[in-house]
Amino acid sequence: MTPVNSYQVIAETLGERYTCSPVNRFIRIRTPYLYPDGEVIDLFLKEQSQVLTDLGETLRWLDMKTLSQSLSNQQDFFLQDIQLTYGIEVYQGMLIVRVQEDLGDAVNRLVQAAISVSNLRCLSQNCQ
Repeated sequence: MTPVNSYQVIAETLGERYTCSPVNRFIRIRTPYLYPDGEVIDLFLKEQSQVLTDLGETLRWLDMKTLSQSLSNQQDFFLQDIQLTYGIEVYQGMLIVRVQEDLGDAVNRLVQAAISVSNLRCLSQNCQ
């Protein structure tokens, strides 16, 4: 696959419901999807390595919505299942997917994983 080389091309590839803009060394992809509290899910593409990530926002969001300092055993089990289901990795607190050929597929898998991870808050005692 030829590396993606501009945010305009990415925006055209993904469609009009997504917006792209350069942010530092990344291209920010603003998705039409939301965390359960209504916050927009943004993804970030590092063009040189073709890695798509949430820059740690999903697990940070989950941490803010739960009382404990770490994931419970049950939450950790489901996080591992989410990784397998959507073909993502967790690296230094970030959800990541390596873009192989189809950027749209990678975006879709990562955003679905982010939504699933955010729903792990319901396994804590303060699910609302």
